Amino acid sequence: MKTSSFSFLIASVVAVSLSVSAFACSGEDSSTDPEDGVGVEDGGGLVRDAGGEPERDAGGEPERDAGREPERDAGGEPERDAGGEPERDAGGEPERDAGGEPERDAGGEPERDAGGEPERDAGPGTSDGGDSGVDGGSGPDPVDAGRADAGTDGGASDGGLDAGQDAGPVEVPTDGGTVVTGTLSGTLTVAGSPYRVIGNAQGVVTIPKGQVLKVQPGVILDFKGRPEVTEADVAAGAPDSVMNHQKGRVEVRVYGGIQVSGTADKPVLLTSTNPYGWWGMNFYGDNSVGDGHPVFDHMVFEKVRKNEYNGDRDWTRGALWAYYPGPVTIRNSVFRDNVSAAKCGALDLMFTVGSRVEGTLFEGNRTSDIDRFAQAGTSSMAGGGAMCVTHGRDSVVRGNTFRNNGLEAFRGSVWSGLTVRPVLAWPNSQNIYDLGGGAALHYFQPNNDLIVDNLFEDNFVTKGPAAAIYVEDVGTRGVTLRHNRFLDNQAGAGGVVVCNRGSGAVELVVESDNVFSGNTVNGNPAPNVTGDCTVAAQ
Repeated sequence: MKTSSFSFLIASVVAVSLSVSAFACSGEDSSTDPEDGVGVEDGGGLVRDAGGEPERDAGGEPERDAGREPERDAGGEPERDAGGEPERDAGGEPERDAGGEPERDAGGEPERDAGGEPERDAGPGTSDGGDSGVDGGSGPDPVDAGRADAGTDGGASDGGLDAGQDAGPVEVPTDGGTVVTGTLSGTLTVAGSPYRVIGNAQGVVTIPKGQVLKVQPGVILDFKGRPEVTEADVAAGAPDSVMNHQKGRVEVRVYGGIQVSGTADKPVLLTSTNPYGWWGMNFYGDNSVGDGHPVFDHMVFEKVRKNEYNGDRDWTRGALWAYYPGPVTIRNSVFRDNVSAAKCGALDLMFTVGSRVEGTLFEGNRTSDIDRFAQAGTSSMAGGGAMCVTHGRDSVVRGNTFRNNGLEAFRGSVWSGLTVRPVLAWPNSQNIYDLGGGAALHYFQPNNDLIVDNLFEDNFVTKGPAAAIYVEDVGTRGVTLRHNRFLDNQAGAGGVVVCNRGSGAVELVVESDNVFSGNTVNGNPAPNVTGDCTVAAQ
């Protein structure tokens, strides 16, 4: 490797805990100056005049201050929240309205938060932050649930869903819902959820050209397909039978627009109750452009099984295959338990321009290449255990966690008799490129792409290069790595980051604030960066 001023500095990540002082009302706080002549509150809540006598209202009754009497509904009962308890402020006191009593709901019960506790206000001088997916300083930066966080987001949305935290599985209700066969369009609401997506006779459901699918918070899409259908039910030459040869797995084809708009407490779930999974979501280049750029916010995307397909290998790239010549936006989401056979276990951004993946967790995804016809001594070209950027440019991968994603290859047709195959490395005797590698990320022909503030932890590639990131066929300053953490990743060759087939200039920029610790190659300490690219350190 050629290296210009190549050095790394172990960076310390300092967690800053912001303590907000709660402000509780007291008699002293709400009193006014006696010299003002406008009244003073005593310990019992009476407002007294400058002479010490209670002020009285028009009916002759003592007047009380705004912090003592309950706010009551039209029936005279105190308002309560949904749990029956008074709503409390940040100091633990019941939150009071202009009349001084806890606010209550229409049924007379106090409102409670998601954890069952009375909802409390933020206290004077603070903001409740609204949705924690909104940036701009309104809420705390995410903190990884395990290791120290990969870093700050540099001004991007920090996401209500921490990139290092997963809320766990969500049960799909067994009753109710809406059955979907041929098309998905319009607005999906909680009232119609769960949406049980079966697909047409070929196991395909389409977002049509000229239409936009909008998915509201809390919606569940169960890509159930038709698990009862087997290969024996379909003629071998049946056209477009993507699903029917794949144990009933259903595929989503996107020709129109899609806007997935979950929230931190009500993410949108894309899953499958089919024991064989589903075939994922696919875009089709220019055919998918024209109805607004795709946006996925606060989404959980899981249980795709894009394998065992003996046709075009593009069908087995990425659980979400975004072949889209424009920007794709993914924020505050989770990709988990997805498997692809060719490359890019969870996500492939192909030919995209200006895409952003931020505040998202990639965990437990696999690229698992099983070739039943492979001969001994041959190698696999599988790559990208979690994600790929393929022929893309100007992408930003920021503030994400890549944990326990893997890349593996086998030969054989019986699970009990599979043999591990190596992943093809560069250079090779066949002069083959478009290679594999990269336990978490794989970049092919990158152009001005940024990888910043991410955590790469416990990812692995079996008998292959790049314990975290593989970069290939790179132009000048094709990829920049800034302020990332690489912890306990494993590979069978190369280093943590591998860069090959550069253009002859500086192709890879690795800034000094990246942290490498505990990474291994075949059980030995792993080099941070290997390959034949020229690397600049800044």
